[in-house]
Amino acid sequence: MAQSAITQVSPELAMINEISPQDFNQLVQQNRFKSVILHRPEHDRGHGVTVYQLRDIAEQAKISLIYQPIDQAKNAQTDIQAFARYYNSLPKPILIMCKSGQRSMELYQQAKQQGLLND
Repeated sequence: MAQSAITQVSPELAMINEISPQDFNQLVQQNRFKSVILHRPEHDRGHGVTVYQLRDIAEQAKISLIYQPIDQAKNAQTDIQAFARYYNSLPKPILIMCKSGQRSMELYQQAKQQGLLND
């Protein structure tokens, strides 16, 4: 993975920023994650990879991919609650993704601070 590095947030959660389809395919084939939550809006593509490409790769690897686009750095309470529902219900470990990682980390931290995550 040339440009993307995985940050281990907790035993059940890791975060990655921009990723190419090839790197994502390689990552999911390693079988480290059972679920992925993508926070990057479609118009904010980075490497040019689309949500549909990522979803196809995830489906082939038989892992869940949830698309929860977050369009701003400040998360609404509804975004935080939705993230917590996904986090609590998806098979773990989970990989969260966005262009820089900031949106994903903020959602996780805010949900954790509010006591919404079943850790």
